[in-house]
Amino acid sequence: MSIEEHRKKIVETALQMFNSRGCKGVTMDDIAQELHISKRTLYETFSNKEELLAECLMGVHDEIEDMHHNFFAKADEPLLVALYMMRVNAGFCHRYQKVIDDTERYYPEIHDRFFKIQTSGFRSMVERGMLYAKERNYLREGADIQIATDFICDLVQRHRFSEFSDSQEYARRIKDIGFTYVRGMMTIDTIRRYEEHETEYGMLLNEMDNK
Repeated sequence: MSIEEHRKKIVETALQMFNSRGCKGVTMDDIAQELHISKRTLYETFSNKEELLAECLMGVHDEIEDMHHNFFAKADEPLLVALYMMRVNAGFCHRYQKVIDDTERYYPEIHDRFFKIQTSGFRSMVERGMLYAKERNYLREGADIQIATDFICDLVQRHRFSEFSDSQEYARRIKDIGFTYVRGMMTIDTIRRYEEHETEYGMLLNEMDNK
């Protein structure tokens, strides 16, 4: 196993342990034992649990980014990609709710750093999608893309945690709210065009979800 593969295995294992048992409930000894490696070997890779936890959250971020790039490569429609990524972000945050909650409570600096990166990346993606739509006259005259961007980002930020037990259902509801809001800014022709593609892209995203 290469050094990179070894590091990735540690991060994947630790993330699942943190998310199932809580960040405070898992020690470096526990992680080493789960991986069947010595504590010394673990500390040679990560100097402490905080460093490992930060790497775990960045792993979540990278997973979301990979899905974004894969979806964009297949869909090639920036605004639709941005709106569907609301669903992806909501789903991932729900899936890793415990580790994110615990990080916010016990390791606020790591939590804030992660969400600053995550929020910044998502905002840039939404802004690109809205600008793309405006440049192609997809939006009604006077539509404010900055307000729309703020609304969509705030929607995801405020509702990244939910009482819904089914993360996919929750994520779909968040995406539907975003679609409804942005649809109100679109021209009639654009609404018709997007509705024609919505089922196709929805099926594509479902396929990616299930891989």
